[in-house]
Amino acid sequence: MAERATPAIAQQLPPPFRLPLGGNHPAQSRTNKAKQPHTATTAASANRTKKNTTMTTEPDGKVLISYKKGLNHKDPAGFTTARVALDRIATMVCTAGQYAPVPFRNGYRDAQHSLPGAELIILDYDNGYTLGEATARFEPYLGLIATTRNHLKPKNGILSERFRVILPTKTPITLGIDHYRTMMKEIIHHHGSDIQCSNISRVYWGNPQAQIIQLNGHRLFDWEPYYVAAKERQQKEQHRQPSDAQKTTTQLDKAIQTYMQNNYTPGNRNGTLYRIARWLQDEGIQNIPDQLRILNQQSSSPLDDAEITHLIRRFQN
Repeated sequence: MAERATPAIAQQLPPPFRLPLGGNHPAQSRTNKAKQPHTATTAASANRTKKNTTMTTEPDGKVLISYKKGLNHKDPAGFTTARVALDRIATMVCTAGQYAPVPFRNGYRDAQHSLPGAELIILDYDNGYTLGEATARFEPYLGLIATTRNHLKPKNGILSERFRVILPTKTPITLGIDHYRTMMKEIIHHHGSDIQCSNISRVYWGNPQAQIIQLNGHRLFDWEPYYVAAKERQQKEQHRQPSDAQKTTTQLDKAIQTYMQNNYTPGNRNGTLYRIARWLQDEGIQNIPDQLRILNQQSSSPLDDAEITHLIRRFQN
């Protein structure tokens, strides 16, 4: 693959993010120690409240982030990585662009081009938690909560508060592809966020209408204990009896069947099968294409052969 030249930051990022590379990790900077109440703003008022934000840091307090203008998720090229002042993140998530916590070699977003050094943990909540509950849960941390494009909109027949929690990490994340997924699955399991957001190349969409809730705690998110706990659990699972392993497989089958029943409807069939494919991949299941064909045939309104073949090719690529 020919190398792609990374565009200049000034050309790739919106005006508030035209910042030079470099600076220290936020763990090395001193955050504002004055405890402030949680505040909420919309994109329209983000600039007006910027001077009064409680998320201010010293000049060197920056976090690494990858960004791309526009919402065309089918083109993985064109990402720029920069270390951005923490108090600018709230502005960035309110723009019509894509962002990711992981740097990508040559600006090309996929797992193989991912690089170590992420300094943000991003958790997606589609249902099950309210903004109030999430604010209380993450109150000790420094960071922010931003509502997503589907916030309070019907999705698969469900009207729910939908939002994203963005937390700077205590230390940069130096894990490879598989170990990063292991860590994220443990964090997601512990905090009850969307399991689909565990892969290292995950991208998130900005929302110009986002409501921002600032988290004014003094704690930076420590990812390492979650990774250690996940590895310990893996070691225990390797020594489980076959009956226990069979029980886990049965539980997974039931969970997938329930997910199919709740989501596999006309207009949402491709998306449902694709998310299940990623789910099975995260669980280490083999022969995923065969599993998808079986699930499709067992449904009340299966996709035709051409559609299911196209979906499998999309997943494998």
